[in-house]
Amino acid sequence: MMSYYEQSAPPPRDSRLKIGDSYAGNARGLVDCGRDGCLLQKGRGFWQTNACQMMLSLMMAVTVENSLIVIHAPGGCGAMLHPLSAQAAKGKGRRGKTPAAPPWLSTNLTEADVIGGGERKLRETIEYADREFRPEIIFVVVTCAPSIIGDDAEEVVRQTRSAVNADVVSLHCPGFGSRVVASAYDAFYHGILRGLELTPKPWVDSRPRPGGGPATELAEKKYQSRKSRTVNVWNATSIGADDEDEVKRLLSALGLSARFFAEYSSRDELRQVSEAALNVSMCNVHDDYILKYLDEKFSAPYVIAGMPIGFRHTRQWLLRVAERFGLEKEAAALADDEEKLARKAIAPFVAQTRGKSVLICGGVVRVGAEATTLAELGFKILGIRAYHYDDGAEPIYADLAENLPDAPVAVSNQLFELTHQIKSLKPDLVISHNGTQGYIAKLGVPAIQLFSPDGAFFGYTGLYRILRRIVFELKNTSYRDRLSQRVRLPYRQSYFEGDAFKYIKN
Repeated sequence: MMSYYEQSAPPPRDSRLKIGDSYAGNARGLVDCGRDGCLLQKGRGFWQTNACQMMLSLMMAVTVENSLIVIHAPGGCGAMLHPLSAQAAKGKGRRGKTPAAPPWLSTNLTEADVIGGGERKLRETIEYADREFRPEIIFVVVTCAPSIIGDDAEEVVRQTRSAVNADVVSLHCPGFGSRVVASAYDAFYHGILRGLELTPKPWVDSRPRPGGGPATELAEKKYQSRKSRTVNVWNATSIGADDEDEVKRLLSALGLSARFFAEYSSRDELRQVSEAALNVSMCNVHDDYILKYLDEKFSAPYVIAGMPIGFRHTRQWLLRVAERFGLEKEAAALADDEEKLARKAIAPFVAQTRGKSVLICGGVVRVGAEATTLAELGFKILGIRAYHYDDGAEPIYADLAENLPDAPVAVSNQLFELTHQIKSLKPDLVISHNGTQGYIAKLGVPAIQLFSPDGAFFGYTGLYRILRRIVFELKNTSYRDRLSQRVRLPYRQSYFEGDAFKYIKN
């Protein structure tokens, strides 16, 4: 049977994992429903909107250095790249790289192309991109329209690889391909592992050593020693440069060298992926596709242990990494020292936030870890909303069920349900995903983002900063108060009288 790594496009995450996007209940019920498969049967009688997985694939591709993006789509799909390019340029600058967004081109499919096919346009655009811009990598983003009409974009990519200098990487990410937008991560990694070399190139990355002699033996020992202490940490756009610095600081304290992939990497850096002792995830949902491939291809072990958020989760994450190197005692001692310093630093903030009620919504792993972290610091958790759920998040929600058994948990990415929850629960604070702050501001409720590429949320530094941000937001409510008094919501008052999740059904 052909491995899905050998296929031209990755399978939808819906078919690879037990997954769902519609649920209301508690954490224990969610875990049981996921295990039993009943989550697959749940849907909605009404949908307001959903996300496009092309956007998330573009969000990752736009960060790769010396690359160019060809969007095989009608012209409008390229609108996504305007905000993403600015964000990527800022992220590169924060990491000491040239703060420039990659150029991008569109095949600009018309009605005639949809009828007659767009393969010729795609081939010409790839060749033009290579000739005019000389990138190292050309990402070919295959979207809804060519996927519907049956363009064989993969064959076009295969043929053009021998005609251009750049490495051509195809990303198959039609927005309708999955109800779960996280499938976009798999699409990006699938393109990377099929289109790029992930091993060092002789005479480019390293000079082959002649066999025999003390010098060769010493060089080999130095190489093996360095590799045995090298950790590949897999990032995401929601994980900012400050988060990476915090993780690098903690791993360095254990004598480990951390490198970050695949966002904000170059083609040369990606060839070093196989040269590490361990691959470490910072999000259960984000990286399992590529980590399982690296284990299968290069026998590279991996750790997927949630997100290092707050005291308990950061300690668990550190210990899971450390045990692969026999450094459990050192990691525990490090966590003890860091917690002692952090508790002293956050004490003034904890005194001001204790007892405040909060609704948390966003990515499935982050909201689960954030909820237990804030509960331990005295917050009252009114509700937890995950955008989707799959069995990769099961350990987080099993832990949530044990520590917060009464907290309501929902799986929802629908803004009308979020609005209903805020109106009915009346939280003191909403912690929500990027992109929802405008809607929440109209309700007059203090809110902060669940993550920010411009700040730290991970580890001990991140805990300090998020509490400081919460205190600031709770004290500065003037803008939201005035906005809520002048904006009319697009809902009748009768809508808020029923169950927020009444449209969820089997």
